[in-house]
Amino acid sequence: MTFKQLFNSALLLLVTAPPLVLLAWDEQADPAFIPNGIYNTLTFTLFPIMTIVLSVALFRHLYKKYNNNFEFKHTVKDYIVEHGKFRSVFIPIGLPILIYLWLWTSVCISVKLLANKYGDNIWQQEYQLLEVGTCPTDYEYSCAKLTVLDLKSYKKHTFRWYLDKGRLVGLQNNNVNLVGVKSPLGQMVQEIQW
Repeated sequence: MTFKQLFNSALLLLVTAPPLVLLAWDEQADPAFIPNGIYNTLTFTLFPIMTIVLSVALFRHLYKKYNNNFEFKHTVKDYIVEHGKFRSVFIPIGLPILIYLWLWTSVCISVKLLANKYGDNIWQQEYQLLEVGTCPTDYEYSCAKLTVLDLKSYKKHTFRWYLDKGRLVGLQNNNVNLVGVKSPLGQMVQEIQW
């Protein structure tokens, strides 16, 4: 392995490791999170636009850099012949998905982690508990999928909760008080009071 290949591998690891660690924390801790408008704007508007712009810029840069390189063209043709056209299409499609995931995990999950570990901005608000559903099968038996209605804005929010599932079923269509920590992108629910 040459120094350039080693450097590129180390750079790739350095770029992908923090989002992977944050994603692993989010899956393991599974914090109850109620997003706000900023989170929704980032997730559904800004990050998709940035993903498209960054992908187009990256593909344009690669095209300009390697368009006249005969060895690179030959390597790409060999890869397509070896793996097939259908499988080879996943690289250009997968790159924008990876860029989006990197942006989302780096910003949104890091804010959740910081709010969960170091948040001291206590928050509480009354919501109406609309539904206590079951979580998908890959979660624990004690998991409940709660749907709550914000009594101020009349928006529905859904999150997973792992405590008091039996008692919460009896509180359906009643008001509950959610207590937690406020973050710039939403609220972390740490306790449900009834």
